[in-house]
Amino acid sequence: MAGHGSDNRGLAAGALPGVAFGRFGQMFDPQQVRPALKLPEAALRAIAEAMIKEDVGAPITELEPVDENPTLPAGYTYFGQFVDHDITFDPTPLNASEVDVSALVDFRSPALDLDNVYGRGPDDQPYLYDGLRLRVGRAMDSGGAGTGTRHDLFRLDPSGIPVLGDKRNDENKIVSQIHGALIAFHNKVVGDDALIRSFGADPTRDPDRFQAAAAILRWHYQWVVLHDYLERICEPGMVTEVLNPGGTPRLTNYLQAKAHYAYMPVEFSGAAFRFGHSMVRPSYALNSVVFTTDPNAADQPRIPTFSGDPDPRKNMNGFPGTLPDHWGIDWGYFLDGELGTKTGPGFKVPQPSYRIDALLAGPLADLPEFRGAKPDWVRNLAFRNLQRGQMLRLPSGQAVAMHLGIAPLPDDILWDAGSRLFDATKAGEEVKQAIAETRAARAKVKAEWLDRPDGALRGNTPLWYYILREAEYYGVTHDPNEPAVGCGGQHLGPVGSRIVAETLIGMLWCDKSSFLHSARGFAPLPGIAQGAKRFTLDRLVAFALG
Repeated sequence: MAGHGSDNRGLAAGALPGVAFGRFGQMFDPQQVRPALKLPEAALRAIAEAMIKEDVGAPITELEPVDENPTLPAGYTYFGQFVDHDITFDPTPLNASEVDVSALVDFRSPALDLDNVYGRGPDDQPYLYDGLRLRVGRAMDSGGAGTGTRHDLFRLDPSGIPVLGDKRNDENKIVSQIHGALIAFHNKVVGDDALIRSFGADPTRDPDRFQAAAAILRWHYQWVVLHDYLERICEPGMVTEVLNPGGTPRLTNYLQAKAHYAYMPVEFSGAAFRFGHSMVRPSYALNSVVFTTDPNAADQPRIPTFSGDPDPRKNMNGFPGTLPDHWGIDWGYFLDGELGTKTGPGFKVPQPSYRIDALLAGPLADLPEFRGAKPDWVRNLAFRNLQRGQMLRLPSGQAVAMHLGIAPLPDDILWDAGSRLFDATKAGEEVKQAIAETRAARAKVKAEWLDRPDGALRGNTPLWYYILREAEYYGVTHDPNEPAVGCGGQHLGPVGSRIVAETLIGMLWCDKSSFLHSARGFAPLPGIAQGAKRFTLDRLVAFALG
């Protein structure tokens, strides 16, 4: 093992060996990039209302070109959520007016170390383990999928509460199964002598076997985050620019002289990485058997992401999210590549994510865990994100762009709609109608909060909204020829890409046990990559569940 990493900390959580938690911090010095001017609550509510798009979602037999991102399958929405749960957890109540960022504890280690899966290790949290393996729950059926979920999470009877390193990974029935796939990966590797040896460890010694299996999973997971997930969500060239292959990563903004270890930037956790909320679909199909709440319905609507129905067979709600029979995911419904059975009677799979834009699907305006809370707008995820950004005293989008040397989007574009490639003379009627509806909703915000002489939003756009609108405007380069390219949102724009890429690469670089510090270099092991030219999320899942 010594030849593979310069500082193998084993299963100690944290950015430094033995450090259980991390700290939040600021990527941009508030003396240079001033916090945004505080907006009235009414302004936050107006923006949040304009960001919600009522949409029940199309049936599994249809595509939604206006809303769907054809370059990004839906599985990446929830992989991003899983990554977020691996690196950040801030339980600060939303009713706090402001917080001291320097004193804010990150209750996850700011490192891509899977502490949300491994917890603090088998010595400290033995209830997560069965010998060298992580515990699994009851067997699941995935509709005959070639690559499908095999087990539910391990749960306490009769409550159904999962035994996890981070309970948030049970907040919906999709992210819980990503967690389960990574458990399956560990359990498969820890029992494979050949893989353990190929990593330079002795399979006859249980501690070596366990440490090697954990490192193998972590490094393949980190590889996917860097070389698959980041490449897909960032604008082309950004990952290479920041990573600087063969040299030292260009972390101009993430690395700070006063921070000698990894930290969690609030600009990332409170704004940039919340782009994933816009990717959430209002409904999903799981497999060829579980694709609708009503199998007799002619239009076969997908299962709602959230609903108020307490029946676990009527939505994707979690907490606890005990999987009903046959609700295992066919991963061909969520990831591209070759994942076995992926077709049904006219099904359109894999299901795409929704576009990265300044619009959120209707169900996110009424979060299940806050049902009954008053006033109504506190249940709206868009409002909650905007309020949290203000509580963290984040800078405006324009201020960050100027600091990065990027020309800020003008207010007239920020509060308009459509991408830079939108051409009303060439766009289809559905695209034109969608742009017109969004433009009208934003025009109300602009009239009330920008056009007046005391307009609070003039040059003062909340960072989260700015990053989403920037993605909507600039996010057209992964596939500039797709039919609804006028809606944009295929990937993040320059500000969002820079913050996200520097943060994730910065955490890998600051973690001396990450694969970036492998003494001999690292590439996915042949026994795991199985001949794939690129090791991507679908390959990781296919190995784990194959």
